[in-house]
Amino acid sequence: MVKSKGRPSDYIVTSVKYVVGIIAILFFFFPILWLLKASFSKPIDAITLPPAWLFKPTLSNYISIFMEEPFARFLKNSILVSGGTTLAALIIGLPAAYAFARFEFKGKTDLAFWILSIFMFPPLAAILPYLILFQKIRLVDTIPGLLLAHLGFLLPLSVWLLQRFIRDIPIEVEESALIDGAGIFQRFYRLIIPLIAPGIAATAVFCFIFSWNDFIFALVLAPVSAKTLPVASVSLSSWAYINWGKISGASIIITGPVFALVIASRRYLVRGFTFGLK
Repeated sequence: MVKSKGRPSDYIVTSVKYVVGIIAILFFFFPILWLLKASFSKPIDAITLPPAWLFKPTLSNYISIFMEEPFARFLKNSILVSGGTTLAALIIGLPAAYAFARFEFKGKTDLAFWILSIFMFPPLAAILPYLILFQKIRLVDTIPGLLLAHLGFLLPLSVWLLQRFIRDIPIEVEESALIDGAGIFQRFYRLIIPLIAPGIAATAVFCFIFSWNDFIFALVLAPVSAKTLPVASVSLSSWAYINWGKISGASIIITGPVFALVIASRRYLVRGFTFGLK
């Protein structure tokens, strides 16, 4: 069979789509490229106008960040808080989401709306109560205290997203397992969790990014010993001088793990975002 040749207009439309796509990619990635360029530039080259794209790269910004500032400790704090918050949100959120998706109980609708409203609650309005409470139980400026504060906002998000993924699984799948003698825990751990693995991955990425990028809670509740990267990056500038090279290097260090996480889990994210769509 001889394939029909495409019309010239089809090639023009395809070419225009590619050009528009490339321009859009360059537009959205330009700030990242600018930060990356400034992080490997000397301070004077980082603020040169027009920008000099041909320059001699240097690692002095990254070296000074870790040598002059305890950025390694701040990086560890961010990993512990974000990783711990994400893990706790999934461990607690999965059983709660299963209960909302599969069981009927009094006040279910009101409780579900209340859980979602917690996530919509302004963080600034919750900082003072958290600060007073943590001062009484001595959790101010500690990793567990900041983790609990993040968990209070991210657990509702985890429950709301996960119960949506569980609802998309037909109940007949569980009923067939029930006929075979599988108990509720067996159905949950051996059937539901593997089936919603993409949704779990998408929820984990959301929780990690929200916790990793938090500034308000970390600034007030963990200003010194448990300081995280977003708060630590602010201390690189002063009222007299802003070292754009160091700030750019710190920005790359902050955004790097998030990019790596998204790229590593992109296959699961695509499946998670389209989970249940027909």
